[in-house]
Formats: sequence, C-alpha cells, structure tokens
Amino acid sequence: MPTRPKLIDNPVRRFDFVQKLEWFLLASVTMILVIRTQLWLTNYPQLGGGGLHIAHLLYGGIFMLIAIWVGLIYLNRGGRTASAIIGGIGFGFFIDELGKFITSDNNYFYKPAAGIIYIVFIILFLITRELSRRQVLDQKTALANAMAFLPATVTGEFRRDELEVANQLLDQSDPDDPRVERIRGYFRDAVLAPDKQPSRLAQFIDRVHNRITAITEKPNFGKWVIRIVIAWGVISLIGLLDIQLDLGIETQTSDNVPVGSVNFLSVARALSILASVIFIGIGAFKMRKDEHQAAYSWFGRAFLVSIFVTRVFSFVEAQFGAVFGLLLDVVLYAAISELATQDNQKKHHFGGLGDAELRDRQDEVDGEEEKPSEAAT
Repeated sequence: MPTRPKLIDNPVRRFDFVQKLEWFLLASVTMILVIRTQLWLTNYPQLGGGGLHIAHLLYGGIFMLIAIWVGLIYLNRGGRTASAIIGGIGFGFFIDELGKFITSDNNYFYKPAAGIIYIVFIILFLITRELSRRQVLDQKTALANAMAFLPATVTGEFRRDELEVANQLLDQSDPDDPRVERIRGYFRDAVLAPDKQPSRLAQFIDRVHNRITAITEKPNFGKWVIRIVIAWGVISLIGLLDIQLDLGIETQTSDNVPVGSVNFLSVARALSILASVIFIGIGAFKMRKDEHQAAYSWFGRAFLVSIFVTRVFSFVEAQFGAVFGLLLDVVLYAAISELATQDNQKKHHFGGLGDAELRDRQDEVDGEEEKPSEAAT
C-alpha cells in the first residue's frame, strides 16, 4: 500500500532539544519586555517619515532569517544555540506586533493583544513540556545523538563534558552494533579542547544560584514562604470582594473590548481567583494538620491556576503591567516546589545519621539480643 508522505523520514530527535526550545522561549519573552520597556521610556517613537513607518516586525523577520541561515550554514557546536536565541529574539519582535494584524485599524495598543500573546507562550510552553515527557531515547536515537558530537572532534571544540555525554549515549546504544565501538574509538583518539574560564554571564548566574540556594537552606525559609503564600491568598480574596461588591475600586475597561466581553472577563477572572483562594485555604488547613506534602500540592495548584488562567485575564485588562503579578506567582510557585522537595528528602534521611555512624550503630548488639558466647553456653 502507498505510504503517506512525511515531512521528515525516520525522524530522530536531539537529546537536548528541550534546552534549545527553552532558550528560544526565554529570548522571545525577554525581547518583548525589552521592546515594551524601551517604547515606554522613549514615549513610543516611530521610525520613518514622509508617510513611511518602519515597524519592528521587520526586525523580527531579519532576526529569524539570520537564525535560519545560521542553522543551515554552520555545523559547529554553538550554531544551534545561536539559532535558538536569535530566532527567539526575532519571534519576540514578530509576536509583539500582534495587535496590528488582528484589528481593522492596525491598533498596536489593542488591549486583548497582550492576553493573546500570553496565551501563545503558554501554548508553546505546554507543547515543549509535553515533548520533553514523550522524549524516548531508544538505541537508534542514542547512537545518532552520539554521532552528532563527531564534527566537534574535527573543529577542535570537543570538550571533556561532551566526551562524558557522548560515552553515556553510546552506553545506551545497541552493544551489538559495530559502529558503537568504532565511534567510541574516535572519541578516545580525539584531542579535547582545553577547559575555558567560565564567562562573566555564567559566573553571574552561578553567584545568583548560590545565593538563592543559601536563602532556601535557612531555617526560617519555609515559615516565611507559607506566611507570604497565605497573605497572597488573603489579598486575592480581598481583591475578589472588591470586584464583586464594588467597594470603590475602579476596574479597568477598554473601548476596544465590547461590553459583553468585559463582563465575561470579569466573571471568568473572579472565578479563577476564587479557585486559587479555595486551594490556598485547603493548603493552609492541611499545613495545620502537619500534612505538608498535601499542603504544598494544594498551594501549587493555586499558583498554577493563577499562572495559566487568572493572568490571562490580567494581561487583557492591564496589558503588560500584569508581568509583575506573573513574576510573583512564578517565584512563589518555585518556592513551594523547593519546600516540597526539601520535605520529601527529609523523609529519606535516618535521623540525621551519617553513613559511617549508621553502619556502626547497625553493627552494635541490641540489648535485647543474645551475645554469641551466651548462646553457646
């Protein structure tokens, strides 16, 4: 029977494609925030004159063109990373102009555009996450990814950490395949590139990571996180009551959004906030009962609802001013995840005993046991 045409025959995924997609998304989001901040600081200037206007959508096309060409031309190790970052910058330029292409008057400031852009990135994030879950490193894929390191042995970019990864991939390949040992021999004979001093950016990231780790290891870190989370729930509840009871706080509306849709957005946003508040309440109740893992799960659900549902409506109403609330949600969700991890690790510790001390105590004779000499007599 005739087979259906495929875009790629026998596709093989790269083992680190998730990292490149994350770089792409990070570069895109950063670019949008940079563009909006720069336009706000410069009072939204326009490039051009005499009836012409150079939209930054054109810059997006140029960056994406460069990313495609870099990926097509270069075989070097850093080519894919450069393509991901440059392509992400271009996509950020492109998607930021969304409002002009969904309105009849080419309205860049169309309020729902910010919410739509946010939804686009949520979808891209969820697709990336789903792809990472479905990533299966079978023997063929492992061998193909190991062979992808061969060009670096020629260009002089092959590093020791890459050698370790390549050998691990070969270990997961078919041991009966003669190419496995042959490629392993290529790697053994390859000249490794000297270790380079980490870049300033890498050193800065390491310092930030170490400081964050030090904060999370402080004794009162968990207590303060729980207090802030509960305060977040209380403030959300107060805001919800303000919206429903109209206590004098003026809500934002837009002439570009029909009245019916504003009402729908208000109701949907209120329901999502209510769901988060209920989850926070359940988590607080579980915490009082010392059911920490259950409490962390409910707290996490509250922030996931806020990130994936509530903030969509916030971006529609407040546009990119909702970024600050989103950052708070992400930070608190990360803190709760860290607490859950620490609590789970504590359950697998034996009362704080070290390995050597634990072995010594296991070798000691319990007072209830018979000594060998007594048993002989």
